[in-house]
Amino acid sequence: MTPVKVLLSIISLFLVLGLMALAYPEDGIHVGDTTLRYPKLSQVFEKAETTTDSAGNKVKVEQVDPEDAIRQMMEETKAKQFAAFSDSLKYYEDFFREGRTRFDLPNNDPTWFDRFFQNLLLAKKDSSVVHVIHYGDSQLEEDRISSTIREDLQTEFGGNGPGMLPAVMHIPSQSTSQWNNGDLQRYIIFGPKEEHATHNRYGPLAQVGELNGSAVIGVKKREGRKDMFPHVGGYSTIKVLASNKGTLKLRLTYEHEISEQVGTNADGTPKFKAKNKKETAEAPAVEKLTKLNVYTWKLPDTTSNIKLYLSGRTEIYAISVDGSYGVAVDNVAMRGSSGTVFHKIDSQLLAESYKAMNAKLIIMEYGGNMVPSMTPKTLDWSKKLITRQIQAVQKANPDADILFIGPADMAKQINGRWQTYPGLGITIKMLREVALENGLAYWDMHRVMGGESSMIKWVKKSPPLGFTDHVHFTRRGAAYMGDLFCSSLHMYYDYFQFRERHKLNDSKLKDIRKFSDKKQASADTTKVIDLNSDKLNP
Repeated sequence: MTPVKVLLSIISLFLVLGLMALAYPEDGIHVGDTTLRYPKLSQVFEKAETTTDSAGNKVKVEQVDPEDAIRQMMEETKAKQFAAFSDSLKYYEDFFREGRTRFDLPNNDPTWFDRFFQNLLLAKKDSSVVHVIHYGDSQLEEDRISSTIREDLQTEFGGNGPGMLPAVMHIPSQSTSQWNNGDLQRYIIFGPKEEHATHNRYGPLAQVGELNGSAVIGVKKREGRKDMFPHVGGYSTIKVLASNKGTLKLRLTYEHEISEQVGTNADGTPKFKAKNKKETAEAPAVEKLTKLNVYTWKLPDTTSNIKLYLSGRTEIYAISVDGSYGVAVDNVAMRGSSGTVFHKIDSQLLAESYKAMNAKLIIMEYGGNMVPSMTPKTLDWSKKLITRQIQAVQKANPDADILFIGPADMAKQINGRWQTYPGLGITIKMLREVALENGLAYWDMHRVMGGESSMIKWVKKSPPLGFTDHVHFTRRGAAYMGDLFCSSLHMYYDYFQFRERHKLNDSKLKDIRKFSDKKQASADTTKVIDLNSDKLNP
């Protein structure tokens, strides 16, 4: 109960008691030989000047003012609330300050994630899909790390499907099977120059599929993974992001499960069998933007198997496969990249793509490919280059929060022994500085793993969490890293809920901290007195 409610309750009680005092007969109420009396108001508020103690002496009595009594009661109530809140607040703030898996946040502000959490909760209410785009290097290949984050967020906030996929999947995903046939050519902005396009229209996945004729793209939940990814199926919202130049015709077919009667049971009840039925979706809704056409299907049924038939001549930037609402996590792995490509992508196309996908969190996981060549001489140039990438993404999507994940521990053989790369420490320090200076959160995978030489220990684990190259995670290691990330994120979400549940604004949190500090100071004083007492009374 809040202090205001306590005050209103006390005032109401006094009013009721006062009315009873006014209405009660002066000579009381007689019941048989018993008389029930009630004190008059003049007696209640009459100041007693003296009383007599046990020795017969007269003692002056201080009359308590009713307002003082109410005020004292409110202070005691607030103290009880603050005592309960201060323990929880200390628990959270100790983690934010010292936890190994904590996020480093601008101005050490643990409310940095609030806007993102509010967007996720809003998605539940208005049946929209919020996209989290996870960019990174080869550590993300096969949908590693991202798949764990996706499952966790979709379990908490709703959602289905693998999110955005390229028209041509170059490296298979462990969670989703994708194939294509026909006249599609893939170009990427990272990697070998011969794979680059002659333009900068790469879209949100840093690659483009050029359609010249007809093609078929299939997307299906990968089977046989022991139900590791329960939310990666169940699609119902399909989007295609394509250029508004050229021509494009689209047709979507999908399978969904139905029950078909195949006879009767022994007791006469109908006997049903589940089977897959193929459907052709109605024509998609089309949203035309300056550089982008967005084609959207809202399916009446959920499916885990779709086929997309395309014909024409145009550019395909992404195919998004999502649920009806909730969160989607897009895995964008760039082998060999340091993330220094974003300023090269058509800024307006990137902005329109982010808006179409409702991207509210962008994760940039880079740095590992910088480490081998990082020296104090290349530090300033690298810092300027990374800053430029962050600012390019911020310009394209000012409504999204950006989180930077730094490199994991990496080792190489030096004088016959595996040792952490000499350039890793200064790389991490530089990336953290750039992130915080530009308002990003930073998550330190190196610290999370255990710091210096931790990859050597991860490789020796049974089963191993790192490959023998001492750079990349195994699937198990990547999943474990994803779990650690999600556990940390949940601490900030719990803190968000704690403040929302108890309506704790900045002012109240400040008062709770003062109360906690005062309580701690009092406890420290008592401890000193106790210690002194021990010295005086050995």
